[in-house]
Amino acid sequence: MNYKLFSLFLFISFFFYSSFCKIAAKSDSLIFEVEEESLKSFYKELKIICKKNNLQKLTTHRSYPKFGKKIEWQSICIKIKNNGQNEKRFILNNFQTINLSNKEGLLTGYYEPEINVSKKKSKRFTIPILKYNANYKKMTREDINKNFNNKDVLLWTDNKIDLFFLQIQGSGIGLFENKKKIKISYAGNNDLKYKSIGKLMLKKRLIKGELNLFSIKDYLNKNLKKVDQILNYNERYIFFKLSKKNILDSSKGAMGLNLSPFVSVAVDTKHYPLGLPLVLQSKIYGMLPVIAMDKGSAIIGKNRADLFIGRGKKAEKIAGKLKEKLVIHALIPRNKK
Repeated sequence: MNYKLFSLFLFISFFFYSSFCKIAAKSDSLIFEVEEESLKSFYKELKIICKKNNLQKLTTHRSYPKFGKKIEWQSICIKIKNNGQNEKRFILNNFQTINLSNKEGLLTGYYEPEINVSKKKSKRFTIPILKYNANYKKMTREDINKNFNNKDVLLWTDNKIDLFFLQIQGSGIGLFENKKKIKISYAGNNDLKYKSIGKLMLKKRLIKGELNLFSIKDYLNKNLKKVDQILNYNERYIFFKLSKKNILDSSKGAMGLNLSPFVSVAVDTKHYPLGLPLVLQSKIYGMLPVIAMDKGSAIIGKNRADLFIGRGKKAEKIAGKLKEKLVIHALIPRNKK
């Protein structure tokens, strides 16, 4: 026997085994840090995705099979259906984590805003909320506002700043004067690139101190003569559709499923397939288990995510100030082949 070769073989085997143990230990430690309450909401949403077979979308993503093979995810879903363990034990037994980059990115939040609306134009309600029309493709925000067709008006609103942020969020709730509500959902865009008015305002030193939703709104409301110029910097325009379905249901994300507060997250689908379970590592939320259920034009990068917070003023207060350093860990089937 060649003892030198045998010794080398043992050393290499031990090295790879030790490395594997370190990776597994790291995966377990990340999952152990997840709070039980967060896991319950996450696990409930994961069961829904399995039931609707939406995890199948992982197989058509450009990354396949980096985040697990089809047969492995099918096995996970079968186990979820028959699971008798608590949520954390199940996740520990069936998942491990990987991350695409250790370079910290950005975690922000989005929500469903409420906006005043009317079916008829009046002295108060003069700003149109438009439905999608291919004729507006490649037209700038400024040109659409000047040349829209009245036939394309879904509703009228009383505040162009509120409408702008409804477009930024992508969906919301319309509030009539009689207090009745209607769901306003995303229906398309004018196919022009998104530009951040926040970055513009920082560049021009219009805002002193922290830049967030509230400081931007505060400046705009105090400088109404500059509003059009600033808003038109973002040439991207969002169109909407109306829904009379259960107003209590949250809006749907890019997967076609209702978004769940603090579980649904928008990611860069260049890197992550929709339906993929993730753990967001940030200072404010620690280790937060979420699912990639949405996407957005401003969400770019391996460690960039937009967390769905919920609906109304309370959600706005949280989402408007959420700006944290972030590392994303993908949850993949344990011991994948």
